[in-house]
Parts: sequence; structure tokens; C-alpha cells
Amino acid sequence: MSKETEYLSSFNLGQLSHVRGRIGWKGLKSKEYTESGPFLVAGTHIKGDKIQWDRCQHINHFRYDESPEIKLNLLDIIISKDGTIGRVALVNYLPGPTTINSTMMLVRLKNQESLCSEYIFYFLQGGKFKKLVSERVAGSGVPHLFQADMKTLTVYAPVIEKQRKIAKILSTLDNLIVNTQSLIDKYTAVKQGMVADLFSRGIDLSGTPGTNKNYGQLRPSVADAREVYQETDLGWVPKVWSVVTLGDISEKITSGSRDWASYYSDEGELFVRISNLTREHINFRWKSIKYVDIGSGSEGERTRLEGGDILISITADLGIIGVVPDDFERAYINQHTALVRINKNVNNPRYIGHALQSYSGQHQFEQLGDSGAKAGLNLPTIASLKCLLPSNIEQNEITNRLDVIDQLVADYKIEKEKYLNQKKGLMQDLLTGKVKV
Repeated sequence: MSKETEYLSSFNLGQLSHVRGRIGWKGLKSKEYTESGPFLVAGTHIKGDKIQWDRCQHINHFRYDESPEIKLNLLDIIISKDGTIGRVALVNYLPGPTTINSTMMLVRLKNQESLCSEYIFYFLQGGKFKKLVSERVAGSGVPHLFQADMKTLTVYAPVIEKQRKIAKILSTLDNLIVNTQSLIDKYTAVKQGMVADLFSRGIDLSGTPGTNKNYGQLRPSVADAREVYQETDLGWVPKVWSVVTLGDISEKITSGSRDWASYYSDEGELFVRISNLTREHINFRWKSIKYVDIGSGSEGERTRLEGGDILISITADLGIIGVVPDDFERAYINQHTALVRINKNVNNPRYIGHALQSYSGQHQFEQLGDSGAKAGLNLPTIASLKCLLPSNIEQNEITNRLDVIDQLVADYKIEKEKYLNQKKGLMQDLLTGKVKV
């Protein structure tokens, strides 16, 4: 007998649980939905492994009482069985009387003394259940998970004390993931407010910290100090700012060459595509990387990237901005991206990138899209884009503040990814008996 067999016992889920899934005999009519009353959970109301209660619908009490066997209790497990199948949630909170619709399945354990709901919840996030789901998806035009599938699903579990320990370990990681995502959401919202303020009011850097008590603070609002502001095509902005076009401040505006596919290589120089840009910030993302080997003397040299170059998507999804970091390795772009090169000794390229990503910058791309330019923007149009330009010292301060919060969000995303990988590894180890608790 192997050590894994000693550690884990196996059984069919139907042996120790009730598996059910329906609401009513004929489905629900529109008039049977109500503004309040019992909650009705569908597969679309499960995100990640949590029930989004604010998205749930409500039904009348007659329909709720029609199927008492699927009225939800705490520690029930629910699974989407139609359409997008395999979404799993543990009911650890009930805002009121709750049931499930016909796309859902209920798993309720018969005896919590021998089997832990939290453990089964995590087991159903593991590889064995995912394999069953993938088989059902591949084998049907309309994916469907049957109750018989769940009743005969083989579950491996140690004794109840170890089940609870495993569930505790994994739930601790889940809490870390949720809390980290909350921080990501919080600072993303903070950044949105910062962008709105910094590109309308800017930062008062007049005088010195000793002579100006407001030094380093946002300027007062237009309503409180209208005399400080001027009205421009981009809205009310500080009088000490100017409005310029990219053509006014650029040394070079061009776009990449066509037909790069023939140069794709397993190694070589980086090939930056629109997929490497994001609307979340002006830094690159590298989840999908391409390389090119162009040799020498190629026309591609015309668009070889340099540190400080500003990249703008000019086809399909217009106005995604990226700024090439300093000391960037050799890299190129294609015809879907414009390159704007400014004099870094005069203006801060990262400030210009942030400005183009702000409301006043993105609104210009939206207007161009509405005017029928969705097929693509030409280079004269890119040169005509307007930008708010404060002094260089204020550009640097605005840039630093936005870069700091972008880095904070990026760090939290890395932390969340670390927890997700830890959870994945622990599930593989603990739910298969590969590693003992």
C-alpha cells in the first residue's frame, strides 16, 4: 500500500452528499421575478469562487417554496451546470432566504463529522473536477454537467481533522488574495482621482517650501480661485500652463513598418506590439513577447526604439499609451503603433505619456473614434493631438506621484500572483496526498 493510499481514502461524492439542481417545474417567467424577496443565484452571479449577492435576482415566495430541497443552507456548495459550467462557490454567508436557478447544482454533505464542506469546496477547485468539466465542454455543443457526473465523482480525503487543516491553509491564502485585490482596487481608484486632480489643478511649486505654505499641494479648485485658471480647448487649467500639440514638442513622429511576420524569430530583438501596451498605466507588459531577427540595413531601423519614446496605438483600439524606459534593449514596432520622440532635455516623456492617458488626452482619441477614424489614425493627426504643458519641474513632480502609485499597484499585483501560485501548488500537493498536512 502506497503512502498516498494510507493518507487518503476515496469515495464517490454521492455516497456522502445530496446532489440536486432545479427551481420549479417549468422555469421562471418574467412576472415571477420581484424587486425583493428570496435571492435566486445563477452561474453568472459567481465570480472567482464568490457569490456576487448584489447581482442576484429575487423571486416570489411561492416559487421559492416550490422546491424546498434546494433552499440554500450555510456550508452548501453550489456549481454551475449549464453554459459556463464548473463555477463553484461555498455558501458561507446568506443575506436572506436563497435558492438556485435551473443552471445550478447543489451539493450538500450528509454528515459534517466525516467530511468537511470547506475541504470539498477546495477539492472541486482542483484538477480532478476540472478534468471532468473539460471533458463535458469538449463533448457537447452546449456544455452540461449532469447530477450523475457529480454523484459518481471520486473524491480523495484524509481524516476530518486533516481536511479541516487543509481547508484552513487554503482559506488563509484565499483571504490574502482577496485582501490584496482590495488594495489593488483601492489604489487604482486613488490613482483615478489623482489623475483628475493633477491634470486639472496641477501642483503649486511657486516660491519655496519656506515662503509658500501651499508648496507641493494641489492648487485650489477653479471654484475657489478662478483667477488662477484659464479656459482652453482642454478645459480650465492653471494660467501658468500652456497647451501645445505633439507636433510642437516632437523631434520625430513616425510609425512602424509592415510585414514583420517574416522576421519573427525564437530569439533576437524585442518586437513591441499593441498587446504589450495597456490602458492601466504607461509601462509595458510582457505576458506575450515576440522577437525579430532583421539583420543589418533593414528599413526597420527607422523605428528602432529609444528610451523616452512615446508609443501610441493608432489602429483598432486607439490611444493606448506606452513610454519606453531608459536603457531599453534593442526593439522595434509595427505599423499599428506610432512613435513620438521628444527632446528629453526640454520635456519629460513620461509626463507626456501620463497626459495622453488622462481624460483630456483620451477624450481626443474618443472624438477621433466617433468621427470614423477607428480604422486608424495617420501621423498628421497624431501630431495635432493637444497636450497640457506645465513647467518642467511640475512635469517631473506630477510624473513622480503617478509613477509611485503605478508601482504600488504593480507590486500588489505581483504579490497577488505569488499567493495564487502558492495556492495552486498547495492544492496540487495537499489535495492529492503528495504532501501531508
